[in-house]
Amino acid sequence: MRRTAKVVVALAVVLAFLALGDRWAVLYAENLAAQQVQKALKLRAEPEVHIDSVPFVGQVLAGDIDHVEVDVPDVDAGPVSVAQVKGTVDGIRIVGSLPSSVKGAVLSRVHGDVLLDFKDLNREVGASQIHLRPGPGKNTVLAGGDLPVGDKQAQVRGRAQLQRTGDRGLRMTVQDTRVVVPGLLTYVPGKGGGLQLTAPVADKLDEGELQQATGEHISPQRMMKGRVLDTLVDHPSLLQPTGIDPSLIRGLQKLREPKVAQQMEFSAQLPDNLPGDIRLRDISVTKNGIRAELTGKDVQVG
Repeated sequence: MRRTAKVVVALAVVLAFLALGDRWAVLYAENLAAQQVQKALKLRAEPEVHIDSVPFVGQVLAGDIDHVEVDVPDVDAGPVSVAQVKGTVDGIRIVGSLPSSVKGAVLSRVHGDVLLDFKDLNREVGASQIHLRPGPGKNTVLAGGDLPVGDKQAQVRGRAQLQRTGDRGLRMTVQDTRVVVPGLLTYVPGKGGGLQLTAPVADKLDEGELQQATGEHISPQRMMKGRVLDTLVDHPSLLQPTGIDPSLIRGLQKLREPKVAQQMEFSAQLPDNLPGDIRLRDISVTKNGIRAELTGKDVQVG
């Protein structure tokens, strides 16, 4: 019995050392992988790497690792930063022989989740006054903010649609925009748009003078025709009863399509030098930003 107890204790000690050694090897590999990812992507901070493979040393010696998770914060991608990249890799086949002649690896299955934060996209759209948020419809984004027009502070409102462009890109295109000066008017730039005054302001306009200036009968309450804006610019005396400064109308005239829409549009593309067959599979809008799902198979890394 004493001999058996000694054997059991010795075996337990050996297994404990083996487990400790395996865990140390995992920590070493995670740290080394984090350094290599940081170097390859030129990150400001090391990513988090978690290797979920037991026993790790045995799998490494066999040249096949089951599962690895990577969490990369704040990837610099040109004018906009990717707020977060989470990736998992299943089935890593080591190319070459251990330990001295490893040439690379093949990642059998790659799945990633990328977040483009609205805060970063607000800088990308080129107008610090514009703020993006989730829209009511599927893959829609609402844009809104303040914009100085003439001597007034106007409110810009827009609705954009998010869509995938091919397998490697995404685009946010604006479908309608409007500029609102509270208490005075609403202006919709572009084809089919125009100017609409609020009822109290429209009542002050001289309908006869407006008709004479435009050459047709236009109700001041419904002035949604693009050339009416030009008429008011050319005949600023029409605005005198309303108290509207002509500089406001001239400012609206400059906000023609597609200038307003282009300020709120955005596009992104996966780098051409990504290894393997990595593609965008799904795009969704969340409260924090735009999420894109990435998948890949048989990705070769050296």
